[in-house]
Amino acid sequence: MVEVLRFQDHNQPTGLPPLTDTFDDWLARDHDVPAPVFLFVYPSHASTDPHRARWSVAWPVGGLTPAQMLAWRHVHADAYENEAGLETDPPRFVFAGAVTKTAGPGTVRAKRFLLGHLCLADRRKIESLAGETPVMPLDEARPDDLDGQGWIRDLLDRMVAAGIVSSEAREHAVQQASTGEWAW
Repeated sequence: MVEVLRFQDHNQPTGLPPLTDTFDDWLARDHDVPAPVFLFVYPSHASTDPHRARWSVAWPVGGLTPAQMLAWRHVHADAYENEAGLETDPPRFVFAGAVTKTAGPGTVRAKRFLLGHLCLADRRKIESLAGETPVMPLDEARPDDLDGQGWIRDLLDRMVAAGIVSSEAREHAVQQASTGEWAW
């Protein structure tokens, strides 16, 4: 189920503040207010091993207060699907930009490890850094990264280098996410 929070027809004046230029602002706007940013760990669909879980960087959006933030902005590498619509084996990952979506079962079940409370400019910088973070070429498989966690680790390193999150917050979140002691 998808909940549409607001849709703006760019041809009709609405009296509402303009949306930003991201493709999914129709779902929930990322307002210029501090918001908690998390390292999310999602349960694997193919394995009960917590070390095979997928990771993302995400924050709530859609309102001016946490109670009004009904959707999530996610930055993660997606598993590449071949022409038949099947994930490749071994998996390969692509990044096609951040996405905003409501809190479905995966988001609700995800474990969350706080990276910090960040302003809109820093959250936009995360999206920019994600676009600059190389994803492995489709003709290369990384046997040590069958879950896409390596790309998120690279992004987190770039976030530290840019001064968006502290190295301590990064290390604490990655250490917690890596232990598997929180398993579902």
